[in-house]
Formats: sequence, structure tokens, C-alpha cells
Amino acid sequence: MKQFGSFILDPDQSRLLHKGSKVEVEIDHKVFELLSLFVQQPNTIMSRQTILDNLWAGSIVTDNAINKLIANLRKVLGDEAKKPQYIQTVPKRGYRLICKVTLLPIPVEVKTQPSGLTSSIQDKNAPVIWKKQEIKKLSSYSIISLFLVCVGLYSWQAFRDKANLDNGYTVALTRASGAEESAQMHPDNQHLYYLKNDEKKAKNILWVKNIHTSIIKQVETGEASISDIIALVEGKANTSILLYLDKSANDCGVYEAVFSLPNYVKKSHDKLFDCADKRIKDIAYNYQLNTLYYSAQPKSFWPSQVYAFDLSTKKQVLVTQVEPKGWGHHNIDVSPDGNKLLIMSTNSNYQTQVLSLNLLSNKITEGMTFNYPVTEAIWHHDSQQIYYYGPAPAQQIIRSEFNGDNAISVVNVSEVLSSKMSRLADGENILFSTEHKNINNRWLLSQSHNASIDNSTVADTYPALFHHSEQYLFISKRSGRSQLYLNTNNEKQAKIVTNFSEQHWLGYLAVSPDDKSVLINVDNKIYKLPINQLDVEHPLASLSDAQRVYTSQSPIISLDWLSASKVAVTVVNNAKPELVVMHLANRTIEQLSGDWAYGLTDSAQSQQGYLIEQQSNQLYRLNSQISENDSHVLQNKLVDTQITLPTGFYHVKIDDNTLYYLTTENNNEYLHSVPLSDDGLSDKYLINAFFSYDVSHGNLMISDVDKIEGDIHRTVFNKDIL
Repeated sequence: MKQFGSFILDPDQSRLLHKGSKVEVEIDHKVFELLSLFVQQPNTIMSRQTILDNLWAGSIVTDNAINKLIANLRKVLGDEAKKPQYIQTVPKRGYRLICKVTLLPIPVEVKTQPSGLTSSIQDKNAPVIWKKQEIKKLSSYSIISLFLVCVGLYSWQAFRDKANLDNGYTVALTRASGAEESAQMHPDNQHLYYLKNDEKKAKNILWVKNIHTSIIKQVETGEASISDIIALVEGKANTSILLYLDKSANDCGVYEAVFSLPNYVKKSHDKLFDCADKRIKDIAYNYQLNTLYYSAQPKSFWPSQVYAFDLSTKKQVLVTQVEPKGWGHHNIDVSPDGNKLLIMSTNSNYQTQVLSLNLLSNKITEGMTFNYPVTEAIWHHDSQQIYYYGPAPAQQIIRSEFNGDNAISVVNVSEVLSSKMSRLADGENILFSTEHKNINNRWLLSQSHNASIDNSTVADTYPALFHHSEQYLFISKRSGRSQLYLNTNNEKQAKIVTNFSEQHWLGYLAVSPDDKSVLINVDNKIYKLPINQLDVEHPLASLSDAQRVYTSQSPIISLDWLSASKVAVTVVNNAKPELVVMHLANRTIEQLSGDWAYGLTDSAQSQQGYLIEQQSNQLYRLNSQISENDSHVLQNKLVDTQITLPTGFYHVKIDDNTLYYLTTENNNEYLHSVPLSDDGLSDKYLINAFFSYDVSHGNLMISDVDKIEGDIHRTVFNKDIL
């Protein structure tokens, strides 16, 4: 181990410790690699090229990857760029570790070694004396080890030569503060169109950048609100045609705007079709067929399906497709030749299937299947291969055949990849975006305590508060994959309590009323975990069938306790939320009379239960307290609370006789609190970008986005190589 400043680096265990407490510090694997590089060569200037060669050998990274990695390392160490104690910036040369590094002494016990191999350690300064036959054995071991090292180096060099794309790199096209998104390159391959949110105007602003001259111009769109740039088409008489999607408040429409060049003066603006009756997930334009294809969830149907709108005939049809399951068909892309539609479909278990629809023959071909959700994929320029996002924790864009063969990583970045990719008109390169969302758990309402919450540079989501202590659980990707963490309000460092080696989707935590168990949704399966088995020293590495209490073929959207032995799960069937009540003792499902959407328990009054009706959104209270001996929840008489939740509400909870739920209004999210008695006042809180929340005894913890940064990048590939 090596000590530097207030920290200890343990390279064997790949961990960073506080010097005094020996408590492990949460650190991303790439940041750990960078730190190890500095600690190995203290007071030595590390050039940017040296860092690239050591951390991203054989990969293509963005030119600002090092900047963000250095910033993340400084945040872990509590260092400041202007007054560094650890990492110093050497202008125009690189970076160096400026604190002293010492090798910690390792206590050695004198033990007899097997096979006659012995050593004599007289004191810490005494030389080690070896017998002649021992030297012979060591020489044999050394020869074997040297051979294995040579083989390894040869294999690595061969792999590196194959993976290293000569003349291939990426360039950041935008570097301003804030997040640029929805990028599309004009067919002239010179003008980049993108959106950037204006907080003052509460809308996206359209910008155009000449990537050759770096001149940026804001495009005046009037009252138009642009949610997503669909496509750019070169118009007649020196004009540019912009197709875009508007998903503003109480409206959804696809529009065409024509701008005169070079001043980008809007000449016309027409609505192509209305989509207010659907929730559009993705949309693509087929230039050859003059048709828009989009995946959407109708308000009366779940999951998402794929539609086509012919711009010539103004007719809309449901395209030929396999029956969608789980979350349905979400991401789509039209092949460059216009003959095929790429469809990404994800089931309830968060596994994604690649599909191809031949637009000429209506034949569907199945491609590869992923054991993780793939949120982004597009066709390659050859209309045969595809680009798609790789699995976490790596942030990679992978190119492969449609069936998954010949997969190769073509982009590897330290920042998080965001939607969406698109092809450049040069037939070789692609556009992609990266983002950094500072998603943190924070107290929203006034608290009886002022303890700060431990937060990281990655997403901390789905907080679950204990009812009889100040502990709470949450889900985070601090270690690269989604894991379960445990913390206490007065603790500065959260502890990881699971160590899943495989990629899983985790969400919807619920702590039992007695704080003895937690329910967790893992890949659309509900598991019950005893709290006392969440061992910080020995994190849970896997889940067993005995811990699984419910499996759903339909998406799970809510989870709560009705008592210490009854669980309320809400699934979506045919676009309707349906309540499932599970008895944990015998793993049986109660057959409910009536159409119910949600089952809830007041977290401050654990024996008081509530139900929400499907169609009316009416809230009912169970007239008597739920008993562990009740064989049926609905044997108790229901009492109408005279409270009706609004259409489109989500994430509903009840605590201390107060109802909480979220709504979306004018592209903003609000958390509402409504007292169930007559002596309270309703209120609502604007949420930055909601992920999840929990409330217990009036204490409300919410995970949302504090700040978003993001850039647009392009690849620069040599066509002869790819």
C-alpha cells in the first residue's frame, strides 16, 4: 500500500482508503486508474498523451475526457485546482502529483513455507538468505513467469494493433457551459444544428454552428417550442428545411420549418400532424419515401408501438411489427438506403431485442438480443452493420453486424453517453453526445436535523427511508453498475451492501413498517431482503429464488407495503395500472374485487391502508386497520376520502396523513403534498428533473438533477480502416 496526504492507495484490492479511519472511499474505476498512475510516479509531470496512452490505449476518446477525469479525481480528493494539495496543473505540459508518497511497511509473520521453501527474516534491516536449491526453484519460476509475461505482451500488442484505429479520434464540436443536445448535421456536412435549454425562457433554443469557422448563430423560431430535431433537408432556392418535434404543455405536434440561408430567416412554419393522443419515444425521417416513422405509446395502449406518417398522402398507419412486450418498441432508425427500419424493443426484464423491418417487403428480421437495456442504436452507413451503446460501466459505442458478429468498440469515453447518435453525410463518421447529470439525494422539506447527505458524482436514486431510525437505502452506480447502498443521516460516507457482478436494473425500494426488510425491484422481479443481512463487510453478491416473492411479465411501476406480511405491487396491463396484493407468508396473490390501481400504507401509521381506483383516480381509505390475520385486504369497508388525483399523476405515496404525488405541467415536474384532513394546506414543489423520492414522518428525500452539462462530438475515421 502507498500513503499520500490523507489517503492510502491499495492497488491489490483496487481501493482508496482514508488514512486515519481506514474507511474506503467511493471512486470510479477510471478515476482510480488515473490516481494509480500519479501515485506510481509522484512529482513527475504527466502529459495528456501519457495519460491517454495509459488509460485509453487502443481506444478513441473525446479530447476533453482528461479534463473531466482530472476534475472528478480532484473532487474525490477534496482538492482545488487553484490551491492544489495533490494534483497540480502544469500549463502546456500536463499534471503532476505534488504530495509525498510513502510505501507502507507490511507486517510479516515468520512462517514455515511449504515444499521446503523457507526464508529467514532476522530483523527489518537483515538481508534475506536463500538456499541453493531454493534459488534453482526460483529461477524455474522466473523463467515460466517471464514466458507468460512475453506471451501476454505479444497478445496485448496484437489486440492493441487491431483495436487502435490509426487516424481515428473524436472532436468535441460544442464546449460551452450547459448541455447541448439533439444534434443533426446539415447535408452540407458543415453546419451543425442543435438545441440548448434557456432557463429564463423555459424553452429550447435552436443554434447553428459552422464547424469549419466555429461561427455560432442563434436561430429565431418565434413562439415555436422544439423538443427534438428530427431531420434536416436541403431545400430549394438556398433554403434549409427543419423537421422537428414539439412536446410542449398540452400539445404534441410534428412541424416543418423553412429557413432562408445564410441568415436563417424563417419563411414558413407548418404543422405536419398532431400527436397529442400519444407519447412519442423516438422519431426518424425516411428521405427516400418522404415518410416519418415514430415509436409511441398511445394513451389507451401499452406498450409502445411503431407508426408511419406519409408526408405526401398525410396518412398515418401502424407498421408491420412483432407484438411489443414489456416496455415495447422504443428506439428506431431508418437505414441510409431507405429500405429498412431498425427497431429496438425491450421486454419487462429489461432485455433488448434488435429488429429490422424491410420497408419494401414488410419482412421482419430478428437480430441480436442483449441481456441489458440498450437505449440507443442506429444503422451504419452501409445499411448492414449497426452502432449501439455498450453495457455499463464502460461508456462505449460498438459497431457490429446485425446479428452481433464482429463487434468492435469504436468510441470509448469517460463521460456518460446520452441520446442521440446520427450519421454524417460523408459516409464515414457519426455524431454523438455526452452528458454529466449531477443527480443527488437531498432533503426537500424542512427537517428536524440539518445533517448533510452523502452524494457522489454519479446518480444516487430511489431513496428508501427507515421508519424507526435515521438510516436510508438508495441505489447508485458509484461502482460502475447499479448497487444498493446504506447510509445514516449523520454519516458522510455511504456503504455499499450489494456487489452484483452482472448488470441489473434496480429500482422501487420499499422498507417494511418494522424496518426489518426491504423490497427491491430487480429486472422486474420483486425480492425481499432482510435488513440484518445487508452486511457492509460482506456485500450481497447474488439473489436467490427463495428471496424472490413476485415475478411479473408486465412492467412494474410501483411498490409498497400494506402490512408486515402484505405487499402492494402495481403493474401495467393494456395501458392500465393494475394492483396486485401479495401475501408473503404463502406467496399467494389476493383476488381483488373492483378495478384498483395502487395500494398504499401511511408510512407514519403503518396499519392504515389506502387504495386508488383505476378509472376515477379516487382515493379510498380502509375503514379498519390492516391486521396480520386478515385473509383479504378488501374485507374491510372502504371509506371515500373525497380526494381525486389528477389525470397523469405518478409516484404516489402517503405519509403522516398527507398524500404525495407528481405531475408534469408545461414541461416542468411538480411534487404535490395534499393533507388528508381538513386542517392542512396543499402545496407543490418544482422539481429540477425528477428521478425518485421517499417520505417518512414528514421528512422527504428526493433524488433529482442538480445540474446538467453536455457536449456534442463527432468521430474522425479513416474510411480505408473502417
